[in-house]
Amino acid sequence: MNDNSTQEIIDFINIMYHEQVPGPVKFVVKRKAKKIEKLSLDDFPKSFRSCTVEELILILKDAHDKKLLHF
Repeated sequence: MNDNSTQEIIDFINIMYHEQVPGPVKFVVKRKAKKIEKLSLDDFPKSFRSCTVEELILILKDAHDKKLLHF
C-alpha cells in the first residue's frame, strides 16, 4: 500500500472519530489505544486475518443485530 492510501485511511478514521465519538468515549478510547502497540496479527484467528474489510463489516453488523457481541 502506498503512502497516499495509508494517509487516506488514517484521515478517514480521524474524521469519523472526531465527528461521531462523544467526548467521554474518546477519553476511554485514548486510554485503551495503547493496546494497539501490543497487537500481533498472529494472535488473530486465520478467519479474521483472511476476511476483507467488507466481510468484516457485514459480520459485525449481523452479529450486532443478533445481539451476539458482548460489549
